[in-house]
Amino acid sequence: MRVLWLSHFLPWPPKGGNLQRTHHVLRQAAAVHEIHLLALNQRAYLPGAEDVAAAVDALGRWCASVEALPIPADASLLRRRLTAAASFLTPTAYDVMWLASPAYRAAVRARAGRADFDLVYVDTLGLMPYTAELPALPIVLNHHNVESQMVARRAEDSGSLPARLFLRRESAKLARLERDVCSRVQMNLCVSELDRERLIEVAGDVPVEVVENGVDVDYFRPGPAPEGGARGLIFAGGMGWYPNRDAVHVLIRDIWPVLVAGNPEQRLSVIGRSPSAELEAAAAADPRIRALGFVDDVRPHLDAAAIYVCPIQTGGGTRLKILDALAMAKPLVATRMAVEGLGLVPERHYLEAETPKDYLRQISRLEADPALARELGRAGRAEVEARYAWEVVGRNLRRAFERVTAERARAG
Repeated sequence: MRVLWLSHFLPWPPKGGNLQRTHHVLRQAAAVHEIHLLALNQRAYLPGAEDVAAAVDALGRWCASVEALPIPADASLLRRRLTAAASFLTPTAYDVMWLASPAYRAAVRARAGRADFDLVYVDTLGLMPYTAELPALPIVLNHHNVESQMVARRAEDSGSLPARLFLRRESAKLARLERDVCSRVQMNLCVSELDRERLIEVAGDVPVEVVENGVDVDYFRPGPAPEGGARGLIFAGGMGWYPNRDAVHVLIRDIWPVLVAGNPEQRLSVIGRSPSAELEAAAAADPRIRALGFVDDVRPHLDAAAIYVCPIQTGGGTRLKILDALAMAKPLVATRMAVEGLGLVPERHYLEAETPKDYLRQISRLEADPALARELGRAGRAEVEARYAWEVVGRNLRRAFERVTAERARAG
C-alpha cells in the first residue's frame, strides 16, 4: 500500500527515544509498503542544512520520497518562548502551536493532490490539524506517550508555581484534543498495554492497537568486557527530555551520595545529549562521575559498565534505552515507573529500587553476587528477543495497517 507518513522530526540518526522508535517502525513499514515521508525538522536534532541533507539521503534508501521543512517556532529560543506564552492565552495546545507551519500544510495538501494514498500515518498528536487536508484518507495516529497524562504528571512534580499552572492548563488542552481526534481516526497506536488503558481512560472507547517500542537485538548484543572486567554504573538518555533530566538530577543529588558513602570506589557514567549544568558541575567536582554527553555508539560504554541504573520518576511511554541495556545483558536496577508498560518482573528481569537506600542495597547485591547479575542479564536479553525485537514490532505495525485498510474496504 502507499502510505503518507507525517512526522515531527527526521528520524535520523536513530539515536535515542522517539527518533529510535520512529526510525525503526518506518523501516519495518517500508520493507513492505511504499512510504512517502513528509517531516518537519527539529533543529535540536539536525541543526544544519548539511545534517538535514544527510538525513534525507539516508532515509531515502527505504522511503519512496522524503521531504523536510523547518518549524517556524523552532527558529530561535525566543520564538519558542513566545509560542509557549501565546499558547497559554489560547485554547490551542502548545504542541499544536509549536508544530504550526503554513509551508508544511501546503506540502501536505500538495501530496494529497499528487498521489493516491491508501493510508496516512501521523507520528504525534500535535500534527493532527494537518489531516484536515486529507479528509478522505484513513488515519493511523501514533502516541509515543499519552501526552495529557504525561504532562499532568510533570505538573504535579514541578516545584515552580508558574510552571505548574502552565502544565496543568496544557494537560487539560491535550486531553480535550485527545478526546476530539482519537475517536475520529481509524486507528490509534500505543507503545504499551498500560498506555492503551490510559488513552481509553482519557478519550473513551476509541480504536487502539499496541505496537510496542523495540530494540535492534543484532546491533545491541553483549560484547567483550574491558580488561579487568565491567565496573561501575551507567545511565543513558537525552537530557532534553524532562523525565531523563529529572532522573539524572535525582541520581546525582540523592542517590549518588548514599552510593559512594557505601562504596567510595563507585563509578558513574551518564550518556545523553544536552547534559544539564547541574550534571556537568557534579562531574567537574567528582572525578568518579563522567558526563559523556552524546556519543555515536553507546555499546562500548554499556559493555564497560557493570550495572544499568534508571531512577526515572515521571513520564510515559516505554524507555528504549532500558531495552538497549537489556539486549546487551546488563543487570538493571530501576524504579517501577522506569519499567512500567514493559512487562518486566522484579527479581527476574530487574531489581526494583525506589529510594537511595534501595539503590545501595540492590547495587550491593549485584556486586556481591556475580551469578545473580549474570542471570538477570540473561533473562533480560531473552525477554527483549522474544517481545521487543524490531521484526516483532514491525509485524504488529503491519497488522494494524492491514486491519485499517480491510475495514475501509468493507465499509466502501
